[in-house]
Amino acid sequence: MGRRLLAGAPCLLYAASPLHSRSFLERLRSSIAAMSGGAGLREAGVATSPEEAAHRLQGCPSAAIVVSTGGTEHIVLAALEALRGPALLVAHPYANSLPALMEVYPLARRMGASAVFLPSLDPGDRRARRRLEQGLAGLRAATRLRGARLGLIGRPSPWLVYSRVEPGRLREKLGVELVEVPLEELYSEYELVEAPQGLLEEVLRGASRVEVQRTEVSRALRLYAALRTLVERHRLDAFTIECFSIIGRLRVTACLALSLFNDSGLVAGCEGDVPATVAMMLASWASGRPGFMANPSIVDGDRVMIAHCTAARGLGTGYKLRTHFESGMSVGLAVTIPKGQVVTLVRLDPELTRLRVARGTVEEGEPRSELHCRTQVWVRLEGGDAEKLLRDSMGNHYILVPGDWVDALTAAAEMLGLSVDRV
Repeated sequence: MGRRLLAGAPCLLYAASPLHSRSFLERLRSSIAAMSGGAGLREAGVATSPEEAAHRLQGCPSAAIVVSTGGTEHIVLAALEALRGPALLVAHPYANSLPALMEVYPLARRMGASAVFLPSLDPGDRRARRRLEQGLAGLRAATRLRGARLGLIGRPSPWLVYSRVEPGRLREKLGVELVEVPLEELYSEYELVEAPQGLLEEVLRGASRVEVQRTEVSRALRLYAALRTLVERHRLDAFTIECFSIIGRLRVTACLALSLFNDSGLVAGCEGDVPATVAMMLASWASGRPGFMANPSIVDGDRVMIAHCTAARGLGTGYKLRTHFESGMSVGLAVTIPKGQVVTLVRLDPELTRLRVARGTVEEGEPRSELHCRTQVWVRLEGGDAEKLLRDSMGNHYILVPGDWVDALTAAAEMLGLSVDRV
């Protein structure tokens, strides 16, 4: 679809045949409003002709389009052509809504649309409400991604031989602007800032155990403050950083800083891994929760153990401040992830053609191994084939987010022109 700079909330449009009664449309709109809750949609009204659909969607970055009745296929196509951004088509069991969706959908998918069918218009129907909520979550994530500014601070780590993306392709395919920031700019800021003292005390006080010196935590928070300056200066919506080079220069790790950024809602990825950070943006923005970028360290049947030192504190029930695993210096976080929790794993391939998603359950979330990164999570995959992550490798880092967001991420992927690989 090419690059589109999109901003603002998705619009909500009802495509309807002029033959249907107003009373039915009012009941439909009332039901959709009750099921969507506080989804933050901008009401665009009812369109009964292609011209009206195009007019009502002027200025909308994306839209949920309710296929209200039959005989609306041409109206939906006109709406998508005028929109030229992510769209969610919503059908229901009445007034020939589903047949209309089925006729238009093969064309609509080529235009950046996904679709959901609501088995009921009863706001109390949990299946219908969940389908709509997941579709809208995917719409919000895809909308936010297009036009996002992703900072690459430094370069991709040298061992990421596959996980690299050309900036032009990232912009053309997904609408993401890659903002390259040299490490020297970070180093300069680091010399100018001090650790936020209130945050220092809060981080130390919240830890169940502190295995590093207070001065090391303070230095890690100076790096956080320096990164915050770069985020504001370059107007970044997310960033990824060449963190291991920083260890050699400053003797400080970025783990605590990344943890704090992700807890605050600003996506921050490790090692200059651009495709993994884009996956993290989608997962975090769809779920509203921080993502955990981690290495798949063990695959065993239907289980995978993922580990890294950067987990957001808010993902767990407690955390320890330890050293960084590989270097044995500065600060890494060992976060305890709740056992039994449903989670979603996500990975975007560097060619920007395929999004892999998997639903699983945390089997063990208490870090126990001294031979892995500090936060360690064993996940049992619902699909039962963790070893596919190796057999059909899409590169290293996977993203974990709490909750079941497979349907939302599937919808977002379809809107972005990505195929979906469910494990």
